[in-house]
Amino acid sequence: MFSCCRREATALKRGFSLIEVLLAMAIFVLAVTALMGMFQFGGGMEATARAYAELAPSVENLAETIVHDAWLPAPDGTILELRTYKGEPVPDAPGYLYDLDVAPPGEDPSLYWATLRIYRSTPERPAAKLSFLLPRRVPVARRLEQSIP
Repeated sequence: MFSCCRREATALKRGFSLIEVLLAMAIFVLAVTALMGMFQFGGGMEATARAYAELAPSVENLAETIVHDAWLPAPDGTILELRTYKGEPVPDAPGYLYDLDVAPPGEDPSLYWATLRIYRSTPERPAAKLSFLLPRRVPVARRLEQSIP
């Protein structure tokens, strides 16, 4: 008599409990969420790498051009002011614009800290940043170009 009750009791215990199923589903959802997060992170890194590859050929020339043309000379040879660069197109990189932010000089009054922010749609989300020293000078070649009528 007891053996038949035991058989029915073991037959009823087959399968998973509700808690086990919910725990398994939670672990599965967390794993899928983590996997999707890794794909999103990798996609962001890929977009950054693509932007750097598109900008690499032109950024060095752009920085040299800015150093050459940044300061506006007066007719008497002194330096008037810094040219403003806001929303300028990046040469040889269609679709990219740049802004130049210049910080006041530190110990050396002739050296300014310049930050070039290159972006596609909004300056608040730059695709690349480049910082360099911007000397307060007008190159001799540029002075000669302006003095020749």
